Amino acid sequence: MPTENEQLWAVTARQAELRAIESALTDRGGILLTGTTGVGKTRLLAAALRRVAAEGRTVVAVGGAGGPETGCAENYCSLTECLDRLESVRRHSDPARRTVVGFDDAHLVEEPAAHRLYRLAASGRVAVAATAPRDAALPAGVDKLWVERLVERLEVRPFPRDLVSAILRRRVGGPVDSGTLERLWATTRGNALILHELVEYALADGSLRRVDGHWHWDGLPARPPERLADIVRLRLRDLAPEEQELVNVLALVGQVEYGLAERLGLARAAETLDGRGLVQIEYGGRRVGIRLTEPLTGAVVADRMSGLTAQRLRLQLADAIEATGARRADDVVRMATLRMAAGRVPEPAVLLAAARTAAHRRDYPLTEHLCRPLLGTPTADAPASALLPAGAPPAPPAADGPAADRDTTAATATAAPAGTLPVTAAGAAPAADRTDSAWFPADGCPDPGRALRHDVARASLLLGRALAGTGRHQEAEDVFARVFADRAADLLTALPADEVVAAVRDRADNVAWGLGRGTDAAAVVDGLPDGLGPDGTGLRHGFHAVLALLADRPDDAARAGRTVLPGEPPDSPVVQHLLPPAALALAELGHPDRALALVDRHTHDLAAWPDDARLRCLVAVARCAFAQGDLARVTATLDAIGRSDGPDDDLRRLQHALLRSRLLRLLGRPGEAVTLLRGASALPVRPDWLATPAWTLAQLAGALAEAGRPTEALQTLVEAQAARRTSPAHPQADDAVLLEHAVVLAHTGDRSGAACRALEAAQRAAARPASALAALHLAARVGDAPRAAVRAARLADGAGSDLMRLRADHVTALARSDGEALEEVSARFRTLGAVPLAAEAAAQAARAYRKDGRRRASRLARAAGTRLLTEAGCPLPPWADPQEHRQPARTAPLTSREREVAALAAGGLSNRDIAARLVVSVRTVENHLYRVYEKLGITARSDLGGALQGLARHPAGTVVRAA
Repeated sequence: MPTENEQLWAVTARQAELRAIESALTDRGGILLTGTTGVGKTRLLAAALRRVAAEGRTVVAVGGAGGPETGCAENYCSLTECLDRLESVRRHSDPARRTVVGFDDAHLVEEPAAHRLYRLAASGRVAVAATAPRDAALPAGVDKLWVERLVERLEVRPFPRDLVSAILRRRVGGPVDSGTLERLWATTRGNALILHELVEYALADGSLRRVDGHWHWDGLPARPPERLADIVRLRLRDLAPEEQELVNVLALVGQVEYGLAERLGLARAAETLDGRGLVQIEYGGRRVGIRLTEPLTGAVVADRMSGLTAQRLRLQLADAIEATGARRADDVVRMATLRMAAGRVPEPAVLLAAARTAAHRRDYPLTEHLCRPLLGTPTADAPASALLPAGAPPAPPAADGPAADRDTTAATATAAPAGTLPVTAAGAAPAADRTDSAWFPADGCPDPGRALRHDVARASLLLGRALAGTGRHQEAEDVFARVFADRAADLLTALPADEVVAAVRDRADNVAWGLGRGTDAAAVVDGLPDGLGPDGTGLRHGFHAVLALLADRPDDAARAGRTVLPGEPPDSPVVQHLLPPAALALAELGHPDRALALVDRHTHDLAAWPDDARLRCLVAVARCAFAQGDLARVTATLDAIGRSDGPDDDLRRLQHALLRSRLLRLLGRPGEAVTLLRGASALPVRPDWLATPAWTLAQLAGALAEAGRPTEALQTLVEAQAARRTSPAHPQADDAVLLEHAVVLAHTGDRSGAACRALEAAQRAAARPASALAALHLAARVGDAPRAAVRAARLADGAGSDLMRLRADHVTALARSDGEALEEVSARFRTLGAVPLAAEAAAQAARAYRKDGRRRASRLARAAGTRLLTEAGCPLPPWADPQEHRQPARTAPLTSREREVAALAAGGLSNRDIAARLVVSVRTVENHLYRVYEKLGITARSDLGGALQGLARHPAGTVVRAA
């Protein structure tokens, strides 16, 4: 019999497919399930046969498709034997009464048997339920079944992200942290077989475990589990030699360009592997990339690969990249990394250039790995970078003889003491950046020793940045402090000003965000010496503007912009540092129109800005456009971020996802926002003034609530609050977390709690009128318009934001229950593009008219709201649904804390886990649960999930007590 776990994976997660199969077997002549290996076709077929048999139909099966657990009348060894017994079956015109024949691997059926099956199905004697691999060549008789529409064809696809999340939570019986969900998705890509095996293995060996009340998984072990490896190898057992060679290359480096595959003689192999679904082709501009479809395949292949094979392929690929001219900066990184992994140490200049590029794209583990040899401080292991995926075997040591020769100058390198670059045995200088002025002092003679010291300083600064990026903040500060203390004079005279300024910024960011010492960070910036030109000036002004924002002093940041920027030429370094925080400060003060004008005035060639500065400016522009209500400019700015020429790094992906999800939520598409925010919450990006982990998780919680998933929303909100406690103070982010808390409460039925949280957020944002008015707007929408109205009108008075004025008018109309004003607000929201808000205002107008006895006007407003909802494709929020006012009497509402406790308990957490998560005592949790049971009219912990769903459906905050 199938175990409960097998039922979970095969049936619970495939309800839509099962309904389609049942419909095909009832209304037509059967079903043909297709799909790639491992998606779960066989288990789905068995589950469908079991259901059909349970309904009383005669089911016969062939081979592995049947068994006692399916309820089949008979189970035959071959299709021929089965068809022999079915020749005498009576014909039925009603497909629902025909005998069902179930079998696996239809592509392996012999032609005579396939034709006999076709005749039986065409004559109405049997219904067919079969599986076949996608794109497999089928026997003619089987092909005729679906070509002539005697059977339906259904492709079984991998599980989507959200379904993986739901399956995993149900399997482990509790909430799963966002990072774990994203890692499991990235590893399995929703393949049912691999996901099932991996989760069961991780549960058995304890790597999938509870941490602070949430289930957590760090990722694949260094050596993939044996059973998973066997499953992967089964899929690769019949590869041709060229196909195996390409799979080996992809297992080592993750992705290669099609041009490199051609140079290695593997272009044809790429085409055949693509046809079999083992690789996927990715198009990016003029580049065509090839990667393995499932990351686990790469880990397994790399783990089992011969060390000599891995060394040969790495060196061949490095040589092929070099033969193309190594025109892109990433090419230097790949060559250096591949040769180091193959046991060949590149020249110091190559290592330094590669480390710079790795740092630029924020691959900090790789940056550290490349810097350590330059400083004579080896790392324990090579990083799991994009070019050297996790699970790749360590490169073997170079053998004696000619094969062990190192690249050019490095061939004769001698060991160097810590803190220095390797020096050749002959005393020759290593090849470095010979355009650097440090090579030519005043007397015109090259000074290789001096250049060597400067390169050591550069490598140390890059190492400090890498350590900060991997969360080792005190180590990073120690490195920075040592460099600035020992080499300050050299740095100022030898390194370009922009490098010194970048190093100071890295150190200040690490002190401010990593160590949480804002005052010390300001001192680091203020310690910049004179003589660094606009770069130094810009860093001082920009960093102090950011600190003013973080101290909740937007006036000071805006004043800096008004004072400094008018005297600066467009696109200058001062503009690049100061403009983004100054523009955001103006938007927060209620003047996004001035902020956008400021940006337009000072950015003539944004494409020429450094990548980091351009990203910060684009993010500021998008947020100012949101504050103005200019959704067209928001969309254009998102497109600019998405097609940025800069490195496709995690920070850019994070900001793009946050801004895009905000737009999607405003347009009434929270489900799409959830998908984006799940991925964003798992990105390893350190907090900064533009985003924090708590802020990202809170937005995910709000999107989940809007998508109708209240239990997940409350659990994610608790995760966000825990992250907030461990992050440095950030007023705007902290207030945004509080406002998302209000959104979650409002969508789960606690309208009074939501209004209280929103009013609290408005009070805390007193220095930021735009944020304060957004909070007051939510408070008014969920039911506390009179308290919000007076302050909202005052905040909007003199504001330069169309959206702020519209929000204030909405609050005033709600407070007055003014139907005409609400209809006008609805029309203005529609013009803005915020159709869901327009529909909500129309529904509120209908309610106001009905209250005044104006039934015809109420019907017209309600009809207008219905049309807007159809256009938006989303429902009304629960507080605006007219059905709310016709609900029967209910019990007392749950408090916000009771909802959090109930959600965590429904997710499977013990009382002790809940107490640790919420930082309260176990007795407090028990008291909360006692009150929850009493209010909801339930007696068991297992009833909490359904009761919480009931709260979301009945927005007054309670549910009808059980009779």
